[in-house]
Amino acid sequence: MNDNTPKDNRFLYMLTAVVLALGIWFFVDEYGNNGSAYQAKMEIREIPIEYLGKEQLADRGLMLLSDGTTESVDLTFEGPRRLLVQLNRAAVRLTVDLTGITSAGTQTLRYNRAYLNEQGRATLTANQKYAKLTVTVSRNSVESATVNIGEMSHKEVDVRCELEGNVAQGCSAGEIQLSQPSVDVQGQEDDLNQIAYAKVSLILGDAAMDSVTQSLTCQLYDTSDEPLDMENFYLKTKQITATLPIYMTKQLPLTVTFISEGKVKESDVSYLIRPESVTVTGEASILKEVEEINLGEMNLLNLIGSGARTFHTYAILVPEGCTNRSGVSTATLEIVFKDMATRTVTTTNFQPDSDFPAGKSIVFETESLDVQIYGPSQAVQAVTGDDIRVTPNLDDFMSASGSYSVPAEFTIPGFRKVGVLGSYKLQVRISDETSETR
Repeated sequence: MNDNTPKDNRFLYMLTAVVLALGIWFFVDEYGNNGSAYQAKMEIREIPIEYLGKEQLADRGLMLLSDGTTESVDLTFEGPRRLLVQLNRAAVRLTVDLTGITSAGTQTLRYNRAYLNEQGRATLTANQKYAKLTVTVSRNSVESATVNIGEMSHKEVDVRCELEGNVAQGCSAGEIQLSQPSVDVQGQEDDLNQIAYAKVSLILGDAAMDSVTQSLTCQLYDTSDEPLDMENFYLKTKQITATLPIYMTKQLPLTVTFISEGKVKESDVSYLIRPESVTVTGEASILKEVEEINLGEMNLLNLIGSGARTFHTYAILVPEGCTNRSGVSTATLEIVFKDMATRTVTTTNFQPDSDFPAGKSIVFETESLDVQIYGPSQAVQAVTGDDIRVTPNLDDFMSASGSYSVPAEFTIPGFRKVGVLGSYKLQVRISDETSETR
């Protein structure tokens, strides 16, 4: 290759040379040792040992002590160079099973070695990727792990709850409720003496309106409010349930539902409720949708004849789980009719039922009827007996003959705001003959 070679061609020649060199290096490295790969060595230092079965130890009143216990192992691996570069501390898992230990003291246990596969799962034998390519351990710093087992002591520790976040405006937090006020901690006497309290943290978030309940993990603290290493302790109760009730206070107006019947409407009365409202406190989840307290129903027709002004007492019932902070448990409803009068009028204006079948005759045996009417004063005074039309209700007597007491129905044409109070009966005689006249 001379200086006249184009630059593009020179780059291609150089790239080809590099690829060929790498190919030759790979072939020699993989097959140059009498057809096998050249072996290399790689040391991984301080691979941590994972101790299994600590809970079973705690159930026997025992615990693993850090002093005198093997924490890590150095391993030297031997195998093809291109495989060794794939190994690292995270790919090797060393475990020691403590479940067989039943007494305190220093003991020696073999550790199990596993490789983590690509999914992060561990097996006691190398996975296929490593097994087919014969990576072996040629040296380890220790053959077995030394474990120091001590007897546990107990200490009852108070649980504190720390709040993180705040409640919404217009709401207030109640007292924190814990599933248990203290926890039993097991460990070495010297370690237990450092414990001042246990703490859990309840996360409220921003502007919490509903009560918060969470299952929380305990953290132990010393007298300087510094967290302690939880590896030195065993808690039988792993989780503490903390609840913070959040309350809302609202001024709720008192209302009554008026039932309009007959000629009486709500517009015919004026009314006053004392007190007009009450202050109620309760969980925000309940109160946030409540806008009033309804005392009950009032049928205005039933008040006719009781006087122009009446008073009625109701119990103030707040939503379940809420508290009435106003100090009053009953409310008074005062009702005043704006213009309502009653009067008794005698009528003889009896009219037959227009739907009565042909071939039947009816004779009114009742000669007159005293009817109590109600309505605006001026209209009530203007009504005469002839203005009140009385019709018998014969729906159940269409096929009957004889003398019967039947319901009376009333109309007062020309006086749309005047009605009749109460119910009345008419005595009638029904026959198949048309010769009888009234």
